[in-house]
Amino acid sequence: MKLHGFLFSVLSTCVVILPALAYSEAVTMVKSIEQYFDICNRNDSYTMIKYYTSWCQHCKTLAPVYEELGELYAKKANKDDTPINFLEVNCEFFGPTLCTDLPGFPIIELVKPRTKPLVLPKLDWSSMKFHERLWQRIKTWFNNPEYQLDTSRVVRFEGSRNLKSLSNFIDTVRSKDTEERFIEHIFDGSRNCSEELRSQQLLCKAGKEYYSDTLSKLYGDVNGLEKERRRLEALIKQNGDDLSKEVKEKLKIIRLQLSLLSHIEDQLEDTSSHDEL
Repeated sequence: MKLHGFLFSVLSTCVVILPALAYSEAVTMVKSIEQYFDICNRNDSYTMIKYYTSWCQHCKTLAPVYEELGELYAKKANKDDTPINFLEVNCEFFGPTLCTDLPGFPIIELVKPRTKPLVLPKLDWSSMKFHERLWQRIKTWFNNPEYQLDTSRVVRFEGSRNLKSLSNFIDTVRSKDTEERFIEHIFDGSRNCSEELRSQQLLCKAGKEYYSDTLSKLYGDVNGLEKERRRLEALIKQNGDDLSKEVKEKLKIIRLQLSLLSHIEDQLEDTSSHDEL
């Protein structure tokens, strides 16, 4: 999401005066562009955003549901969960800036935590002529990462706007995102399993061992990977009805191994598609 540079200097410092409405403390009404990007670009929390207008009837119906959703996650939050911020953006005030390209109202999006630093490339200003410095500063205004939102971090909700559907949406995105980050950790040889939660450390070690002992040797071997997939799927099928704690832990490791294998297969498929282009 990009905004025109000259709008940053004017609007990001302005606090928009919004109608005083009785909202829950769990939901924050956005009052400035600066506030919006500051919250959305945090690296330690998710951000749920509701874009709405006062004249939209569906927005009015959603309002108490969204408020209840925010209160629900405020109550059930625990120290092991990544926090969720709940924002609402009045598009009658932020239409030309934060609400561009929206297909209608209300729109609900979940922004995943930032994983990359918000830094601009370092430039050698002293070596530039005046017109070059001027042009670079203009480009910097337009590309300031502090006032942009990486679209790969944004997941738009599409479904019935009720408490259960919205809650399932949040839990699904968080669960998938957690799994993806866990898998990336396993493949990252520079990181060790002590960085994970204690409950995940044994699983992390099992994943790293599986990658080192098995997957790394099968990389590029499509037939070998397919054979390994069939082996893992057969193990899950054979033990799926056993509810003992020992077998449950075993299945947890096997499912992780299957996820790691799928990750390798996806990488090979992406490489193959790129080569064809």
